[in-house]
Amino acid sequence: MNRKPIILGSVSLLSLLLAGPALAQTAAADTDATAGDDIVVTGVRASIVGALNVRKQSTQIVDSIVAEDVGKLPDNNVVEALQRVTGVQVTDRGNGEAGTISIRGLPDPVTTLNGRNIFTAAGQSFALQDVSANLIKSVDIYKTRAADQLETGLAGQVDIKTRRPFDFNGFAISALARGVYNEQSDKIDPNAALLISDRWTTGIGDIGLLVNGSYNKSRYRTQSVTAGAFVPFATENPPAGSGFTPLQRIFGGWPVGTNAGLPTAPGSTLNINGVDVPYYLSRDAVFSTDLYGERERPSVNVALQWAPNSSSVYTAEFYYSGFRGKTYNDLMFSFVDWWGNLGNNPGSTIQLYPGTNIVKSRQVGNVAGFNSGDYATNRTDSFVYALNGKWDVGDGRGKIVADLAYQTSKNRQTFFAMRTYRPGLDVDVDFNAGGGIPSYKFANSGVLTDPGQWTLGELYDNANRDTGSAATFTLDGDYNWDSGFLRRIKAGIRYDARKADSWVRTQDAGVPLSNGAPIPLTALGASGAFTNSGFFDGLANVPTSWVTAN
Repeated sequence: MNRKPIILGSVSLLSLLLAGPALAQTAAADTDATAGDDIVVTGVRASIVGALNVRKQSTQIVDSIVAEDVGKLPDNNVVEALQRVTGVQVTDRGNGEAGTISIRGLPDPVTTLNGRNIFTAAGQSFALQDVSANLIKSVDIYKTRAADQLETGLAGQVDIKTRRPFDFNGFAISALARGVYNEQSDKIDPNAALLISDRWTTGIGDIGLLVNGSYNKSRYRTQSVTAGAFVPFATENPPAGSGFTPLQRIFGGWPVGTNAGLPTAPGSTLNINGVDVPYYLSRDAVFSTDLYGERERPSVNVALQWAPNSSSVYTAEFYYSGFRGKTYNDLMFSFVDWWGNLGNNPGSTIQLYPGTNIVKSRQVGNVAGFNSGDYATNRTDSFVYALNGKWDVGDGRGKIVADLAYQTSKNRQTFFAMRTYRPGLDVDVDFNAGGGIPSYKFANSGVLTDPGQWTLGELYDNANRDTGSAATFTLDGDYNWDSGFLRRIKAGIRYDARKADSWVRTQDAGVPLSNGAPIPLTALGASGAFTNSGFFDGLANVPTSWVTAN
């Protein structure tokens, strides 16, 4: 369960810088109305006009977000900004932020940075959530494909444009600091950015340098309560010769698949070994997850530009994007199944939805359960180095663009988990107490927080490392005519040498660590156990605290 973060405050100098020229020019117009000077309006209106111009001038279906739009939104990454664009859907909102997108329902759009294809590790696309909104000049979302674009990305293309020094008339500095309070984690997290840019007129032409850095940190807590698999059970009075005991789970003999389902009418039967067996449909378990997470995203963009004359511009760029994440998932799982103790009157332990064979609530004695402490880390480092040259030819009618880029990306993940087991407990479950949320309680809930009642189980220790690199060269040209049948011609070549490697280490124990007497959780020492608190804020009738391996 996540609640929307509360923005405590933010300070941005960029809006002040952008507003400065407009105020100065307006004042000049007031003092000399006949001077004929243009009044240039910057800010939100200019950014909206810029986005509309991108759409107007494109032969494709394209939407754009420009700098002021992103800067004005309380969004920390590109994905959160893109969810405001028509036709773009956010498909993953886990762990306190928007994670991935689809365009018109299609996943995996191609991702580019300043027109260059970028990727994360061994994948085909870039983790857009790792791009800070603070570094963006604009984002173009292409919903249709064209011959001059990359051949991948059936869904479309997302092109991110970063700032360059020639975007400014002279010296510019922009600083942003924001604190975001997350109610569930009870933390205030920083989001900061600094941009410094300047340009100079020299004997060899105009030279500009820009440095733009961003850092944000987020600590979050995600909580959920879930019912288990939906499966058939024999009724409390199974027919003679069926071999079933009252309320025994039926593991086979029924259709499985997305296009097949079991009837939910009262009295429905399954033919098991030639015998028609009446059944109930019920969940087989309940479980709660309490995930604590922390992530950091540092990023840097550096650009050096040189314009020796009015018809050519050379750009050298460096871009770095990093991700540091760690999570601790505190899981409590309990069976609600037939191998527990159903008592002398099994039929009295269940309640059906009226007019169905679906079990709404039930009680089972002496059911098994386990907890698991799952710790995961994730680290990504991506670097892009690029050289670009643009030349105007034919009195400005034509243009040639050459681009050389090299990029590397590495992702490392680890996963370590320890299961613990408890003695059997009596459980009372309502699989849908309201809004689809189950409620459940144990007869002896004190066991849940007593480390001495838990024993060590399976151990999982996995890791993987993915790396990718690419050297890319492109050469593009186009030429325009004012009249005639042929108005414009474009041509280009692209060479891309791509490498990718994946490395996996798997160390799963299929049996408990101890082959003899069970090992109590207390054997791990005073710091070996972790007990959460305040789970679900009392919004559901479920246990609010339990112990796991730390």
